Amino acid sequence: MNKNAGKNNVPLFSQILDYYNTTDKYIRSKTHSNAHQTVFTKESDKYQWLVLEQKSQCEVEVRQTDSHGTITARDNYELTRNIPKCVGVERLCEGANFQIPFNADEVNLIYQFGEQSKAETCASLSAIPPQIKDSDTKQIVSGTLKKLNALSEETCAELTATTKRRKLTERDNSIKTRLAKAKEQAKQPTVAEGKLHRTHSKGKGDMAL
Repeated sequence: MNKNAGKNNVPLFSQILDYYNTTDKYIRSKTHSNAHQTVFTKESDKYQWLVLEQKSQCEVEVRQTDSHGTITARDNYELTRNIPKCVGVERLCEGANFQIPFNADEVNLIYQFGEQSKAETCASLSAIPPQIKDSDTKQIVSGTLKKLNALSEETCAELTATTKRRKLTERDNSIKTRLAKAKEQAKQPTVAEGKLHRTHSKGKGDMAL
């Protein structure tokens, strides 16, 4: 792995870190960080880690641990066009030692209907099925509810908050990208304008001759 990869992606790491920061923010640990991973701890609990490990130039794995060192969250990001894109979301099942994966549809539901508490989020999702006829959508909602119910209160709240912060940032970046692209296109002459300019220039040349 390129030892400078992490240094090159410091701004991206900072953006990813913001997704997981709450009022009790993570602080970089010089003691535990190295060339392969950057470790953040909380001032109130130095055993609760957030680890950003660079798997390759374009891949980063984010892990959160509790005060006992147990991994409660594992997310994977791809770094494309200077924007970290989340491509994998897993959370620890309460009372068990395995991670529950959430797919893109389930993550979108959590973003749209997630509330502050686990009970509120599940209640919000439970109100959807009676209003829809599509069986596939009902199945997605049902699956999301089942997975959320298997999480602890704390893990569910963290997942919802992280998802919302990430999705809002992605939305803002998308809007900025579209505006920048539209601004750039506005500077370019249209095909018709190009033809008119060439015709006009040719006409001037004929007159000069």
